[in-house]
Amino acid sequence: MSAKPGIMCACGRRIESREVLQHGYFMTHWRPVWVFVKYRCSRCRMLGEQLVEYAQWDDSVLDADAPGAAFEAPPVLVAPGEIDDEEVRQFAEKLGTLRASDLDNLARSLP
Repeated sequence: MSAKPGIMCACGRRIESREVLQHGYFMTHWRPVWVFVKYRCSRCRMLGEQLVEYAQWDDSVLDADAPGAAFEAPPVLVAPGEIDDEEVRQFAEKLGTLRASDLDNLARSLP
């Protein structure tokens, strides 16, 4: 039995079933020819798509329990800490230098 390659993200991580947003088949004359897989990588958060020939497609390539599928813990976010007096002073200085045109530009850029 030959090993079928899995769907890989551009960052190198193997895509698992929980990351697949959509998949479907491209048909010609009532036969599937290609399998379309749309995914969002949990490591780099990139949205990606991949086409696989139907002859090489195996539904088990998306299984999370497939051999070689390693568990990756999500990255731990560190709190940035408290705002010190210097940061407050710099923010107040920048607020003092704002012009009305800067605020108009900001208002136009918001949805």
